[in-house]
Amino acid sequence: MRHLVWKTLALWSTCCLLTLPLVAQQRPRVITNSDLQRSPTAVRNQIPSNRRSGPLEPVEEAQLPPVPLTLPDMVTARLLSYSRSIQPHGIYFEALDGTPVLSLNEGQMYNPASVTKVMTSMAALETLGVNYRYLTRVSYTGTIDWSTGTLTGDLVFSGEYDPSFSTESLFLIGEKLHEMGLRRVQGNLRIGSGMLLNLRSHPTVIGSEIISALDRTRWTPRMEALWNALRGIKVFSQMPTYQGIMISPGNVIADDHTTPRYPLLEYRSSPLLRILKSINAYSHNEMIHIVGARIGGAAGVRQYLIEKVKLSPQEFYLQTTSGLGHNAITPRATVKLIRYAVNWLAKQNLSLGELLPIAGIDNGTLQRRFTNPELVGSVIGKTGTLASTSTLAGILYTQKRGLLFFAILERGSPHSLRPLQEEIISMVAADSGGALPLALGSEMSPSLCEDAEVVERMAARTAHLVR
Repeated sequence: MRHLVWKTLALWSTCCLLTLPLVAQQRPRVITNSDLQRSPTAVRNQIPSNRRSGPLEPVEEAQLPPVPLTLPDMVTARLLSYSRSIQPHGIYFEALDGTPVLSLNEGQMYNPASVTKVMTSMAALETLGVNYRYLTRVSYTGTIDWSTGTLTGDLVFSGEYDPSFSTESLFLIGEKLHEMGLRRVQGNLRIGSGMLLNLRSHPTVIGSEIISALDRTRWTPRMEALWNALRGIKVFSQMPTYQGIMISPGNVIADDHTTPRYPLLEYRSSPLLRILKSINAYSHNEMIHIVGARIGGAAGVRQYLIEKVKLSPQEFYLQTTSGLGHNAITPRATVKLIRYAVNWLAKQNLSLGELLPIAGIDNGTLQRRFTNPELVGSVIGKTGTLASTSTLAGILYTQKRGLLFFAILERGSPHSLRPLQEEIISMVAADSGGALPLALGSEMSPSLCEDAEVVERMAARTAHLVR
């Protein structure tokens, strides 16, 4: 009997062990959050078959809220679609309070190209002064008979390497000499030190142009066309007819600085700020080289950036004052320069638009860029272009974030990078509530001579006159 009981208990235990897995399979399965992210069909397939009898209640698919792309995400995606790498692109946008708005490789070094001209321009303004004027002096040797308006002697020109001195300047000088009573020079033309004319420095070339410009009977068709083109400008429209003076025989000689001479007049260029605005608008390399030479060249500009702008020597490298050659700077340091320029100009009651061109409005390299009505007048900056470099730095006015400082320094084809830069600025503007077109009119003059002055200097030579 005892043997039978033990046998029964063993059989019962075996049956329990065999049925335990089946019982476990009947336990309801808990649906997790990860299941909800899959399709309803996949979730239903996880429900035990013995509980699927009858109509199933519809299972709603979980709707996760879309994650909006951030400005850096959108810009990065656009750059990757362009070059498959973000390394060629250095971008930095910063708000007025110093908050970064967009940053990409902002600490890497890139060639700034002609954005370098902003460095040279600021160094020149702070060293020489906003209202600095280059002087060109006109004097004479011999005597003047004012009864006939005849100078018996030589006419002497000397200057201060004025990069803006041009044939237009000679028209103003010629008219002033005629107004003073001078009609003819019986002698030669002496070219002294520091003379530049249309950026040329050779005395013979300068002298030939001076004689032709002063004496209307010698005007070439080019000069006649230039004069006619200038008649709409205020300073030239005040001359009903151009008179000038005659020079004969008019040999051109280099001044030896030994023959006594007496002053006639001074030609004072337009203020330096006006000259620099034109240089930056048209990105004129030779003119900015001349300006830079006056303040010590690349070494002088480098010292200025370190001492005044407080750039670290590790943030930039400067070989030239124009942007030609090998120069380098980080986007962050470039923005620091632009911020410094805006603040310094504000202390002089000036705006950045008086130094750099307004995109879509001013003549020059930015004239046909940012012409979308929503962007015209909202970007003020300086372009830069080399064979495989395209850059843009300046300020952007926006609706919500206000004034933004920016620098875009890129390696690649300038032709394709320019529209890409406009896309990036459009993205930043849209993310900032839209652009704010504050600069609506150009203050650029069509002539660098419009604000020039011609001042008589006769007092010191009165004793040498024959009236």
